[in-house]
Order: sequence, then structure tokens, then C-alpha cells
Amino acid sequence: MVEFEQAWKVLAGLGLFLFGMSQLEYGLKRLAGSKFRQFLKESTDKPVRSVFSGIVATTFVQSSSLVGLVVLAFVGAKIIPLSNAIGIIIGSNLGTTFTGWIVATFGFKFDSGLMVLPFIAASGIGYGLFRGRFKAACLSLLGFSLILMGLSFMKDGANAMTANLSLQQIADYPLIVFLLAGAIFTAIIQSSSASMMLTLSALNAGIIDLPAAAALVIGADFGTTSTVLLGSLQGAIAKRRLAMAHIIFNFSVDIVAFLMLTPILAFISWLSLTDPLYALVAFHSLFNLLGVMVFVPFIRRFAGLLEKLFPDSEQTTCHYIHHVSTEIPEAAIEALNKELEQLTGRVIYLNLRFLMASKEQLKQLPFEDLALADGVSSTDQAYQNIKATEGEIANYALQVDCSKELDETKNERMKLQFESVMSASRSAVFAAKSIKDIEQDIISFQQSSRENPNQSFLELQSQAIEITLQLGLLLVADNPQDKFQQQQSIALLLETLKQQTMQLMSNPTNREGLSSVELSTLLNMSKEVETSANAILESLQQA
Repeated sequence: MVEFEQAWKVLAGLGLFLFGMSQLEYGLKRLAGSKFRQFLKESTDKPVRSVFSGIVATTFVQSSSLVGLVVLAFVGAKIIPLSNAIGIIIGSNLGTTFTGWIVATFGFKFDSGLMVLPFIAASGIGYGLFRGRFKAACLSLLGFSLILMGLSFMKDGANAMTANLSLQQIADYPLIVFLLAGAIFTAIIQSSSASMMLTLSALNAGIIDLPAAAALVIGADFGTTSTVLLGSLQGAIAKRRLAMAHIIFNFSVDIVAFLMLTPILAFISWLSLTDPLYALVAFHSLFNLLGVMVFVPFIRRFAGLLEKLFPDSEQTTCHYIHHVSTEIPEAAIEALNKELEQLTGRVIYLNLRFLMASKEQLKQLPFEDLALADGVSSTDQAYQNIKATEGEIANYALQVDCSKELDETKNERMKLQFESVMSASRSAVFAAKSIKDIEQDIISFQQSSRENPNQSFLELQSQAIEITLQLGLLLVADNPQDKFQQQQSIALLLETLKQQTMQLMSNPTNREGLSSVELSTLLNMSKEVETSANAILESLQQA
């Protein structure tokens, strides 16, 4: 009966610990907000820096799972390359070991009861009274307090169980059993930190010895890969590459750590770390540090190998948004902007096809590969794909929730960004519709056998193609000066188009040989070309 009661105490402590970890993670995530995600995005230009970023980010938010899921979103959106994402994941493995040092010190070396109740009182009252960042800070402190309380429960329960249990049977289990138990338990509860805390409690109570505890920690290190693996099951192939990189890295490091378990523990003992709790967390940190040092020089080659093993064969209308979670607004807006750029490029390319541009003229586009993303020969199918893309962009943008950010001003600004992307995509599709509406007129004029209609049409067609090509150059312009020059060039071409139309209407000589229907058709074509160009300009300004 006593053992049963103490077992429940250990489980209650585990429950408090897991709940406290979730609240600490949530509070820190809200405190960090977009700055945390911006840090991950901007400090990953090189593999070594990305490893350091993974260490720092995980140490700060106390969750390698959170860091892993954010990185999955960024690599799915192609915001950061696979090699740098691997660096962050590798670094997060080392960063998460700092949790063990903190808890081994505050949870076992000090009487947590002296600080837990004041912490809970202060943080709980503050959470009810404050708003904004103070509220998030109180939630983080409350989460940390619950972690300490949970540890106290687990420690006391484990200590009481040792007085009534025969530990010989547990001690006789081979180390491989402890390794598998750690991996399975961590995969189920999705928290290597919780596994570490239970292991520390059992070690502190004498239920298991240091080698068995080390084997449990190795297993937990591998079990934590399940979080990233689950997050990669849907979306871009790049996400599955990253999950596989995480699994391969952890598996390799953990196997070596298990095979070298005795020598590593002997080295730690040689360093005079005789306290078993500190020896365990030192073991955890040391084998992860060695793994990072071995893998870092080969990250780029490792990424290249994964790209060969998992080729990208996905063919979808949208190429970015389906690979990024709507839970991360910064990654979502990056993906939407890239999607919008591709959509506009496809519209410009399709308009040139509607205008019967030659192959040589189509090759003048500086983004031909981007524009050919549809891979279809039918202009009708290409137009339907563009419409479908607009719908997917709108549906995705409406699913993004910006309210999780603490800064209300930034919330409103981000909402405006999403609305702007939707408006820009509508303008782009409207530009395609304007030219599609005159496709049959263009075909009719091309097939005409009379000289004058062909000449009038050819002048208009040539002007329309030149305007569309200039819009393509504007799309890829990088700096403000180039954009300004392109806008001026397009404005001049549109003014010339208007003048040609006015001359067609005012000069009887230009109308010779044209029937009333043909004249009306040419005027309508001129208007639709102008409308389409202005719609694309509006789309580019809104993006």
C-alpha cells in the first residue's frame, strides 16, 4: 500500500513537471515572441553560427522540441537552407542539456520547499493582475515553480519507495534495457527533460546506479527525435530531410555514447565529479558536445547527401505555403510573399502566351524557370492553376493567427500584411483575366488575311508584349533605384499605348480597312492591356 501511494506521488510529480514545463515554454515563447524566431532566421548564415544559435535558443526557451518545430517551419518555407537547419537541430541537442544542470542544482541541492510557495504565490497573483509581458513573465515563473514542486514530489516518492522495494532485480537488468526504456518513454511523453528529471530522481534515491541512469539518458536523447519526426510527416520534402538528419545525428551519437559509456564515466570521475547527479548531467552534456564537434565540419556534405537520398518530386500549384505551419506568423508571411512572387511571375508569363509572344521573347524573362512552374502547355489549364493558387493563398492567410503575439501594434501590422498579400494575389489574377478575355480577338487578328487589320494589330501586340516584359523586369528588381527606373519605363510605354489608341481613333487613315467591329476590338484590346498592366503594378506595390 505504501509503495502504491508513493508511486502515485512520483506520477503526480511527473504530471506537475510536464505541466510546469509546458507553461514555462509557453511563457518564454510569448516573452521571446517574434524576436526568438527572427534570431533563428537571421543568425544561421553559416553552419557554425547555426549550431551556436540552436544552443542559445534552446537554452533560452528550455525546449528543443519548440526549436525543432520552428526550424521545420523555416526550412519548409525555404527561409533557411537545410545545412543551416541541421546546424540548429544539432545545437539544440546540446542546448537542452543545460536544463539538467539547472534542475540538478535547484531541484536536488537546495530545499525547493523554501522557494516554491513564495514563487507560486507571487507568480500566480501576478498572472491574474498583470497583462502583456509581465503576465508572460509571471506564467514562466509559475511554470518553473511547478517544475520544482513536481521534482520535490518525484524525489520524495522515489526516496520512500527505496525503503520498501528490493532493488536487486532492477540492478540486474542489462544496460540496453534502460536505453530502450528511456527512448520509448521519451517518445511517448515528448519530453527529454521529463525523462532526465525522473532519471535524476531515481539516481538520487538509489533506485538505479550511474551507468543505468546514463543509459536511460542516452535512450531519452534518441527518443526526443520523435517530435521533429511527427512534425515532418506533412509538408515539404525538406522537412523530412531535416527530421532524418535529426534521427541520424542522434542515433549515431547515442550509439557511440552507449558503446563508450564506461570510458566516458571514468573520464568524468577523473575530473573529480563524484556527485552522481552532476556526473549524470555532465555525461549528457559531454557526449552531445563531442557529437557536435564531430558533425559540424561535415554539415554541408551531410545536407547534400540527404538531398540526394530524398529528391524533391513534389508537383503542387503552391510551392511554399503548404510546407509552413500557420502557427508561426513570421514564417507564414515569408512563405506567402514567396508564393505571391511566383504567382505574379506565372501571370506575366501566361500573359505573354496569351499575347502570342514568340519563344525568343519568352526567353527574355529573367525568371523563366519560376514562371514555368505550372509545367502545362494549355493556357486554359495554366489560368485555372493560377486561380487555384489565389484561392489557396487566401485560405492559408485567413488561417494564420497573429493574436498570440504580445505587441498589439505588431499584430495589426501583420494582419495588414496578410490582407495586402491577398489583395495583391487578387490583382495578379485579375491581370491574367484581362488578357485572357482578349485571347480570341488576338487569334482572330493573327489569322486575318487583310493587310491593314494585321498592321494595326501588330503595333498593339508589340507594344503589349514590351510592357509585359518590362513588368517582368520590375518583378525581379532588387534595389529601389532599379524599381523606380522600371516603373518610369513602364509608365512611358503605357503613355505611348494611349497615344497610339488615340491616333487610331482620331486619324481616319489609321482606320482604313477596319470594320466597326474590328475597330471596337482593337480599342478593347488596348484597354485590357492597360488594365492588366496596372493590375500587376498594383499587385507589386501591395506585396
